Amino acid sequence: MAPYTALELVLFWFGLVAYASAGATALGALLARREQIPHFLRLFTALGAVAHFAFLTASAFRTHSCPMFHLFEACVFAAAVAAIAALVLDIRFDMPAITAVVSPLATVVSGTPYLTMFGTAPQAIPESATLPFHIALVAVAYSAFLVSFTAGVLYLLQERELKRHSASVLVSALPSLEATNTLNARAVMVGFVLLTVGLGFGFTRAAMLDRPILPDGRVLGGVVTWAFYGGLTAMRLVRGYHGRSAARMSVWSFAVAAFTMFGGTLLGSGVHHP
Repeated sequence: MAPYTALELVLFWFGLVAYASAGATALGALLARREQIPHFLRLFTALGAVAHFAFLTASAFRTHSCPMFHLFEACVFAAAVAAIAALVLDIRFDMPAITAVVSPLATVVSGTPYLTMFGTAPQAIPESATLPFHIALVAVAYSAFLVSFTAGVLYLLQERELKRHSASVLVSALPSLEATNTLNARAVMVGFVLLTVGLGFGFTRAAMLDRPILPDGRVLGGVVTWAFYGGLTAMRLVRGYHGRSAARMSVWSFAVAAFTMFGGTLLGSGVHHP
């Protein structure tokens, strides 16, 4: 991973703290048993996303190369896109619970690779015309999967509270089952389409550079993720898969996606390992 300037690190840490502050705001509201999640958590989330986009932009201008090839930068970008998507959904449909869940997840997604990979030696990455499209599409696909994971978690929480006939704060703070199910379905389908196209650009790039594909752990991880979300998409479209089963499957699929992304980076050689 390429070294970063002091300004870039300040932007990264500012964004991380902003995400964490948004998550703490939501948790504080829940512990205080407020019926509404404070809307100013949107401000913290927006600041985090803007700071991380600025971090990536500054790094790109400094190195004069395509950003986000390293897993760390790709995770920062994916988390920022997910945060922006959550804000749009929150404001459009008045669903602050989406932002409340995505913000702490963005902290984990951005911070984990930094703590585990910072200081590794930079790699010389062969450029190609398809590289920016490949990186952007795959990263946005994982952002959509993060949103689907959030919707799945919210669906399961709301269903549990309703089955208990609970009058807790969660019932009023969480979006309806119908809203979360619809969001889950659309996020899964959008992510699957973007991942399919993104992998296509990646395979094209590997062919242009005459680089091996199958030994590459990250490629194998992407294919496994594609298979899981492809199966979930097919089950929703063909068999009308919905509700609790679909929510659980989206949660497990994201867990598989996260595991294969981080685990695959450590395995094999190939197009991602010059």
